[in-house]
Amino acid sequence: MVVRLAVVLALFAACHESPHRDGPCQCTPNNASRIKGRDNAPITGESLVALLRGHRQQVALGKNPRDIKVLDDELRFAVSNFCEPCGEWVHDRMTIEDMFPLSRLDDATRAVCLGLVLRDDTTVYGSARPSNCR
Repeated sequence: MVVRLAVVLALFAACHESPHRDGPCQCTPNNASRIKGRDNAPITGESLVALLRGHRQQVALGKNPRDIKVLDDELRFAVSNFCEPCGEWVHDRMTIEDMFPLSRLDDATRAVCLGLVLRDDTTVYGSARPSNCR
């Protein structure tokens, strides 16, 4: 009985589906915003980087977590809009660190949907952007 069970388990393990591989990206973000920032100007890739730097500064200064949360919610809304029509990539509980590789923020010249364009014109993406869309 034990041998049969072992054989069945071995066959089951051998026949399981291979890991799901992402196909080509099915969504192309616009990387443009229809909403305006606090200065009443449309949010651009450059101003999005400025907002991300503001987030990082608030955290570094140890500002009130509730104030940071309000800023993060506004930023998440702006990013979701920036990513349209791929806004489903941005979830409600996602952190700014999930969306953007903040360790590369000092080298960034502008932002794209869930990514930063660096001075050398390469783009680095946050962990939230689907790997098949990088």
